[in-house]
Amino acid sequence: MKRTLVTVWFVVSILTTLSACGPQEAKPLAVNHAWSRYCIKGAVCGAYFTIDNSGGSADTLVSGTTGVCNSVEVHRSMKHPGGMVTMKQQDNVPVPAGKVVEFKPGDYHIMLIGMKQDLKVGDTFTLTLKFQTAGDITVQARVREDE
Repeated sequence: MKRTLVTVWFVVSILTTLSACGPQEAKPLAVNHAWSRYCIKGAVCGAYFTIDNSGGSADTLVSGTTGVCNSVEVHRSMKHPGGMVTMKQQDNVPVPAGKVVEFKPGDYHIMLIGMKQDLKVGDTFTLTLKFQTAGDITVQARVREDE
């Protein structure tokens, strides 16, 4: 009886280990190409990236955090007829299933407010984006030249 229990325990242990080594489920939400422009301490700066939702259900970006500034806000810039550009803070940004949402200059972007340090071209910093369903996704944003 004792030998049978040991054998069962051994088989269960092996199967559990093997199942953990199997193919991992792909995450349906990916944040890619994160970047910002160079910025000086105390200033306000923008961060940009793409959100690729390859999954079958929508999600929503609700906030972001980083250690390089005092606060982070989600914004959208809009150009109106006549050339006037306005910017408005967003409570959230929908990310439809099967779509890519681009955060870029002149559209959706992350405002990095009250920079705690200079960001020089070539630097990287950690940016964490919080989604309603997917939770936190952390990426490395690269500081690059203005386009």
